[in-house]
Amino acid sequence: MHPLQRHLPIISKIEDFAKTNNTNSHPPYTGKAIYDNEVYDVLIKNGKVVACYELSKKLRCDVSKLKFEILSYDFLVENISFKNGIGKIAFNFALDKGISFELISKGIDVKSKEEEIESISFKYPVIPFVALNPIDEYIELNTQMELYHNLILFSQDNNLWCYVDLFNTFQYYVLLSDEWNTQESVLETYLQLLQKINRSIPNLSIRKPKHILTYAMYFNVEPCMDLNEFKKRVEVAIQKESLKKDMSDVLSAKLGSDYFDVDKFKDMEKEEARSYLKNEMGVHLKSLLLYFDENDKLNNSTFRQITCIGSETEVVSYPMLINKLIRNAEIDASLYTFRKFERLNTFLSSVDKVQ
Repeated sequence: MHPLQRHLPIISKIEDFAKTNNTNSHPPYTGKAIYDNEVYDVLIKNGKVVACYELSKKLRCDVSKLKFEILSYDFLVENISFKNGIGKIAFNFALDKGISFELISKGIDVKSKEEEIESISFKYPVIPFVALNPIDEYIELNTQMELYHNLILFSQDNNLWCYVDLFNTFQYYVLLSDEWNTQESVLETYLQLLQKINRSIPNLSIRKPKHILTYAMYFNVEPCMDLNEFKKRVEVAIQKESLKKDMSDVLSAKLGSDYFDVDKFKDMEKEEARSYLKNEMGVHLKSLLLYFDENDKLNNSTFRQITCIGSETEVVSYPMLINKLIRNAEIDASLYTFRKFERLNTFLSSVDKVQ
């Protein structure tokens, strides 16, 4: 089974993701929905309940004509096959970025019979991502939910890692090699939006030459003083805008001006405010400086690769720290994962209500 087939509840909600515009091309998937104040296991297709065995037996009617409120979706994540799929994505991304097959081949298990390949599986160590600093918690759990895939291939000491984020929900580190040449450095990123881009043409209000320069920078087009020609360039740029984005651009936009709550200081005593600045605020500030520059631009070379430990200035490997904390039972990765699933379910349910 292809890794994305386990995420049919998500795929079916993304406009233009299906190969055709025919609604019958959307496969069915399971979930839970409310009818008459009771929760039922249902079969969903194209955002609507099409079957419910329990209710059909109870009411003896076509349940697809009933009015349900969809609560959540079932994500069929089987540990072995899902881990294999995550490993495959990391492997293919590394090869695409020029990493030699020999370096990452140890994590591949090829079964053959009579010189015929029967199966290929990926046995790389996989570590679930958990947000361990306040910036990551803010980005992942408190900003507006949007769907995208994100990959980060990076070297760290003698390790070669690939951070895999599917649908901004399923997040893992894959250790592709522990024999990386420490004299070499690699950093490759990939981010693709999964929601339909608004391609409507805006009404450009141009009264001064500087307005042309502003719009040219915003739409990334060459400026010119011929207004009709300039508007054509903007229109072409909008129509050709790619779903593939610079990771820094997408994630920098999530850092809102409301990140630091200055109102907290209003009711604090002097010593309390000083303690807050030194401890809690200090952790926030250090995490902020670790990820963003003075222009609030995300630093691709640190994001999801290193993190601060508590209020100390020590910076450590993100995947290695998560692995250590999980092994020592100091954190429960499932708690963070469930919160990400809840955000996804809330997002998908809101799509249903809009439709």
